[in-house]
Amino acid sequence: MPRYSSQRHRKMMDESEYAIQGASVAAPSRESRIVNNMLQNSRVYKAWESRHADLILPAAEHRFKKRQIVALRNVEVDLVHRRALFKFIIKNGLRGQQRRHLFRIFHNTLDFNAAVLMEHQHYMLAVSSRVSADHLIDIMYDPGSKELLRQYEKIYSGYFEMKCYVAGMGDSECIELVRAGLPDARKKLSEARKRIDSVSPDSGCGSFDRQEVLARSGRYRVQNYMVG
Repeated sequence: MPRYSSQRHRKMMDESEYAIQGASVAAPSRESRIVNNMLQNSRVYKAWESRHADLILPAAEHRFKKRQIVALRNVEVDLVHRRALFKFIIKNGLRGQQRRHLFRIFHNTLDFNAAVLMEHQHYMLAVSSRVSADHLIDIMYDPGSKELLRQYEKIYSGYFEMKCYVAGMGDSECIELVRAGLPDARKKLSEARKRIDSVSPDSGCGSFDRQEVLARSGRYRVQNYMVG
């Protein structure tokens, strides 16, 4: 059981757990399968509970809505990075030596099997925290955050793929072409990151404390946190 720094921190964790339970009974999808696997493994669930409490702590420490929203956006950015490796493997259907080579790039000091298990757990925890962070942003009603984060994830996924190719996942003929495009990709990623920190929340957005009370009272309809 994680320690909570404040009542707001505890309520954010309560809502995060509510989102996880909702995802576990949602229509079958990769996310719902991952969440169910996590819930069925008490060790992994405890790891998620502790890590997620740490992730949302900065948001819970702020009283004002803009700082809370920006802190939650930053949580989602961190989760984009944590999901990137397994997303790349799934997208490209990597098997055998290709997968081993990729893990050597990112985990050159670890045994291959140990690296796969560790990355898979990181991916499970990150997907589950993404579901919960989406829900917290939805409670505060800031749909603009979803679009900013969607754009960032798209740009980062492209950038990550380029880095993998340059590191040896691509054939020698295309590596130099990809390497030449990295500066522009880094610039676009930096610009997207700055927008996440600078774009103000939606005018209808309220602080977590206010929106959480409205949501639980039934006077405010929480958006579908599984969308996006």
